[in-house]
Amino acid sequence: MNKLQLFAYDNNDYCDFSATAAKAVAGKDILLAIWNSDGSELLAISGQQGLTINRSADSIEITSKDTKGGWKSKIAGMKEWSIDNDGIYVNNDQSHKELSQAFNNGEPVCIKVINNKTKAGMFGGLAVITDYPLEAPYDDSMTYSLTLEGMGELVDLTIDPVDPDTMPESAGSLGSLTVVSVAGSTSGKTNVYVNPAKGGSNKYFYRTGSNVEYPSYGEVISATAWDGTAEIQAITGNEIMIIETDSTGKALKAGKATVTSKA
Repeated sequence: MNKLQLFAYDNNDYCDFSATAAKAVAGKDILLAIWNSDGSELLAISGQQGLTINRSADSIEITSKDTKGGWKSKIAGMKEWSIDNDGIYVNNDQSHKELSQAFNNGEPVCIKVINNKTKAGMFGGLAVITDYPLEAPYDDSMTYSLTLEGMGELVDLTIDPVDPDTMPESAGSLGSLTVVSVAGSTSGKTNVYVNPAKGGSNKYFYRTGSNVEYPSYGEVISATAWDGTAEIQAITGNEIMIIETDSTGKALKAGKATVTSKA
């Protein structure tokens, strides 16, 4: 260690980058991706929010009459894994088209779990889709949930890394916005409130209609620009979607609500 490293950060007296907390992994950075049917492209599942990786092993009891102390004794048996994933349903995204095709045809999918911050693979394996329901409540966005059950080993790519370690071209998922519509000050207008508010140089766009579809993450948005405060002309009962983009107009987050405009 050189002198600069030795005395950097006041000897780490209050900024200890080796501490466990500094090395913790944020769940938002971990994404589920699937390979398309011909293996030419890795696709991050669009709209994903929740992700659970389940790993378990059977237990085999080997207790006998002479087992010491009267305690049961067991050994590990066959192992299995599964993945549960859920989020906003983006039906026009290629990742969901691939999932639907694999589910309908009963075909396995090749999955990869990645750390989008470090751009490194975490897990990979072959799985079958055993559950893929869609929910469409009248007062909220359409959502999906997904259960993948493993076929064989779930490879830990942090132990056995691969080269090349392919990342999705758009390794991100569409974030969610809470959108509320209330009657505006003049006939046919609505006031829209969004949480969380956009930051920095990000932009807002809106779409309205009877059935507004979510964009894909990173999709260049062609819609009406909105400054975040102006009243919007919209029809009561229709949907209104607010899309937050980066400075170049690529979708980052979206949310929608049922329009309430002034009569």
